[in-house]
Formats: sequence, structure tokens, C-alpha cells
Amino acid sequence: MEERKVFDKRNPTEGERNFIPLPSDARHYIHHAKMSADKLFLYALIIDHWNPKDGYAWPSVESLAVKYGKAPDTTSRHLEDLKAAGLIDFPEKGYYVPLIPLDEAEFFRQFPDADARYRETIKRYDERKQAGRERMRLWRLAKGYVD
Repeated sequence: MEERKVFDKRNPTEGERNFIPLPSDARHYIHHAKMSADKLFLYALIIDHWNPKDGYAWPSVESLAVKYGKAPDTTSRHLEDLKAAGLIDFPEKGYYVPLIPLDEAEFFRQFPDADARYRETIKRYDERKQAGRERMRLWRLAKGYVD
């Protein structure tokens, strides 16, 4: 099997490659009630279709659905969710404008429910980590590894 090279994020177009950009500031949008990881991919598809000369993207919902791997009705609903989260705008039907994501601090200021979900996720993570440490401590104690 041929060994594959590691993707160089600092030089993504090396070797005439194309890539779909996803701004790093979009990561925290995952905590918005209407967002999910797959919707961030849909956002990246809109960015990929954006035409700087015209100032918008105009892929059909059907074409987006094929690339997105979802039904057109689902794709259409997810486009509405991206708009509700503030990642895209529709100046008119069939035209999309990808918006620059808010930085993390501003995003959580504008979407306090997302901040609460984020903090709850961190709390659950910390609790699982602490429980794992305690299980390891008890296992070591039971095996005689700890005095």
C-alpha cells in the first residue's frame, strides 16, 4: 500500500490541490442549538461555491444536497439553520452569502444558550475525566501499586 503524505494545513494548495475552506472561528458554532458538525460542512460548501466577483454563491439546493449527502428538503432546512446561526445570509431565493464567523467571545456573548451548552459539555468532560482517574487510583490500590 502506498504511504500517504500528511496534509499540510499551512500550504493547502501545494501541488495544485483544491480544498474546501472552513474558518477556524466556526468551531464554536457547534454549541449553537441549531448547529451540528454536518451543517458546518454545508457552510463550507457554500463558501466553496461563493463567487467573489458576483458576491454570492448560487448552487441549487439539489446540487448542494448531492454534495452534502442529504435530501433536498433536509438541505433546505439546514440552510435555514445556518442563517439562524448567522453563518450565511440569503439576499434573495437561490443566492447565498457566507458570512465571517464571530470570534469565540463575541459568539458566546450573542448566543448565551450556546455558552451554557458549551460550559455543560466541559463540566461533563471534567466529571468523566475525574471518574476515570478515580477508577485508575482504585485499580492501582487493589493491585498493590500504591501505598
